[in-house]
Amino acid sequence: MTQPTNWLMPLAISIDWWALLQVAVVTVVASAAIATLMSLANWFFTPRGEADKPSRPREVAGSIMIGLTALIVLYGLYLLIPYFHH
Repeated sequence: MTQPTNWLMPLAISIDWWALLQVAVVTVVASAAIATLMSLANWFFTPRGEADKPSRPREVAGSIMIGLTALIVLYGLYLLIPYFHH
């Protein structure tokens, strides 16, 4: 006689630990990249010396850092939202 299966309990659960580790590492690296780029943008936009505003090259560099940050965030959203994958 076989045991009745309880439909509330899953039959088997398996965790792909390697995939979980990859997701964790990518999350930490992406978070560090975003924090670093935003810190650099802040540093570039901060005026140096007697100037009231940062120089033009520093403004461009700061804008590039913010743009790279936005690209990382948008790519993460693309990966997260399944609607975009078809």
